[in-house]
Amino acid sequence: MPNFKCAQFGACVLLIVLLTSLQLYVKDQTLETRIRRVRHAPVRIPSPVREYNTTLCPKGRPKPKLDDILCMAPFNYSTLHKNPCWTAVNGNLKCLPYFQVIGMDKCGTTDLFARISRHPDVVPNAKDKETMWWSWERYGYWLWSAKAKITFLPNYISYFANLAQKLNHSTQGKGKTRLITGDGTPMDMWDFRGWKMIPQNRGLQEPKYLTPHLIQHINPGVKLIVLLRNPADRLYSDYYFIDNGERVKNRTTFHLAVVKAINVLKNCQRHMTLRSCLFDFKINEDLVKRKTRVHLGFYAAYLQEWLSVFPRDQILVMRTEDYSANTTLLMRAFRRRGTEEIKYHDTKKGACYKIQTGEGTYDDKDQSNVG
Repeated sequence: MPNFKCAQFGACVLLIVLLTSLQLYVKDQTLETRIRRVRHAPVRIPSPVREYNTTLCPKGRPKPKLDDILCMAPFNYSTLHKNPCWTAVNGNLKCLPYFQVIGMDKCGTTDLFARISRHPDVVPNAKDKETMWWSWERYGYWLWSAKAKITFLPNYISYFANLAQKLNHSTQGKGKTRLITGDGTPMDMWDFRGWKMIPQNRGLQEPKYLTPHLIQHINPGVKLIVLLRNPADRLYSDYYFIDNGERVKNRTTFHLAVVKAINVLKNCQRHMTLRSCLFDFKINEDLVKRKTRVHLGFYAAYLQEWLSVFPRDQILVMRTEDYSANTTLLMRAFRRRGTEEIKYHDTKKGACYKIQTGEGTYDDKDQSNVG
């Protein structure tokens, strides 16, 4: 069990109970070991058949309000580019992200994504980091509102037009082009509130298909990166980050908010499974009204959903504490993405990393602040 700073958090006993209930930070166990030991892991659900499927896509079915991703034909990805890109009917090159930083909120994803994006082979997306499409825009959600405009897959694809344009004007040398792009939306890992709008889930009490299935269907080779932080630290940081209308925030208000949020989940589990509670729109809304997103700390529950769809070697999981203390983990992220060699060295003032390219060397000082 991690050591807590009572002076910083207050209500230490409550937080210890919270962590115990989450069963996340078990002493002397690595994250990967904990994941392997999770009981009742969901059965791997293979991607739907990539052609007309009478079970998933029956003829005469009602037209859905949003894109029916699982009934879309696969893209014919080009072998000339490392990044998943294809030539559209109009002759224009279109692309999806090569990698996605999918979570978690307030675990340092902004810092990680910024560092990755400084690699000369990485082309920024149109929103710089978070596209917010898979978890929000696709369903007409914005923050906690369900009244935003629904956007469609072509809108998402347009966020990566910067890369497509560069590749259109690039000169082809030996081998594949090296340029890639990414998406850094931390809500994608956990925010499944829109699952009832996925046509294949119609009439179900719990979802069978979620965001991981949709992404895997159209972008099966995408590299996924997850950054996880001590859930108590994440919760405390998130409490101050979220604008919930409170004029005064302190340890006492935090304590009261956490108690209320835990009660919301306890009451929900009297008549629903934990999985249903975590993915339920109204429960998510109630938790925000209680001013703490305690449900985001159930890392194992969300990871199971992704691991049931994607091979383990496509998901890189790192702890924020390790990343902040030793940015060589950043090198692991680069290696996982298949980019060029990165050399790391320590300095007296902090950590620096150097990206060796044919055109020079890029230096950056370590900034361990977690956002």
